[in-house]
Amino acid sequence: MRQIPLQTSVLASHLRHAIGVVVTFLGPSWDGQDKKYRPEEHYMRGPGPKWREKHSLHRGSTRGV
Repeated sequence: MRQIPLQTSVLASHLRHAIGVVVTFLGPSWDGQDKKYRPEEHYMRGPGPKWREKHSLHRGSTRGV
């Protein structure tokens, strides 16, 4: 059985630890847990009074049908 030199073993251990830290940090965004639909992030109230004033429609003409 071949023995791995100590330096290589230590380097591999540090590399495994670094990869583990990166995966732990980025994990939730990679595995889809954070991709839930959140309606509050997409909520739109609609046009406000300034828009209505600028784009005023003659509502009385369409109701007579």
